[in-house]
Amino acid sequence: MLLVQTNTLLIAGLTSLLWGLTGIFVRLLPALPPLTVTAGRLLVALLVILPILGLVRSARQQFASILAHPIAYTLALLLTGYYLLATTAFQLAPVAEVALLLSTPPLFVLSFRRIRHDIPSRTEVSGALLAVLGICLILAPALASTGESSINHLIGNILAVCAAGLTAIYAYTYRLLHERGTAPETIGVSLLTFVSGSAVLVLMVIFSPTPAMLETLTGKDLLIFLGIGVFSTAIPSLGFAIASSHLPAVVTATTSLLIPLFAGLFAFLILGETLSPMFIPGGFLVLAGIAMIIHHGTNKS
Repeated sequence: MLLVQTNTLLIAGLTSLLWGLTGIFVRLLPALPPLTVTAGRLLVALLVILPILGLVRSARQQFASILAHPIAYTLALLLTGYYLLATTAFQLAPVAEVALLLSTPPLFVLSFRRIRHDIPSRTEVSGALLAVLGICLILAPALASTGESSINHLIGNILAVCAAGLTAIYAYTYRLLHERGTAPETIGVSLLTFVSGSAVLVLMVIFSPTPAMLETLTGKDLLIFLGIGVFSTAIPSLGFAIASSHLPAVVTATTSLLIPLFAGLFAFLILGETLSPMFIPGGFLVLAGIAMIIHHGTNKS
């Protein structure tokens, strides 16, 4: 049992590390349309997953059961939207900032609970206020500046917050389904996302009036596509599903907070990105606030 838990912890840590590489892969690609990048990302993930479906009987059974589960298609659509918005955000704003803003779904979940008259505690509200203050500090330089680069920077951050909102809707919907005993398997939802998401986005690329710019890709670019599809999409998606099914919620949620730290480190080492003066205090407030929300929520449950 201890060995299984240790291995699962390693999987959770590896998942955070690989998700931290997402923005690096996106920024290393040429200036392709976000639809093209996201479609390629999910398509590569699908091609990686297909052999698993063919060789692992339990995976085929989960996927077959998912196809008869109508809500699974909605969950897959939410994840596809997340991938598209997050990819676009990484193209427009600094990697570390986007990764940090993508870690804010707990803030949205508190809002959803308030709408359903599940009043958050003082600790949760305090954590939310800390996180929002941190986000304001991070966004302040882009809001105060003018020029096309600053506008793109701000749009990228806004898209990252919207992507976090989609993740929150997914997580909250899944939680409600789990409480009712009707939740689909998370691995099955990931598989359906790769199948349906890649199909829909590839069709959108084909019929989009904007050129896909695939003719500009070099051999190096194709390797980067392979990297983002395998290492930042397929493996971490399945790894997080496995970790979530074996570890307490507080552990998986806390390891997810490592993603912005890995992303910031990789962006500095690989891309040479420098952080704004407000990023460090703002990032500390965001992570501290989210940690307060997660800790209280898991103790309460």
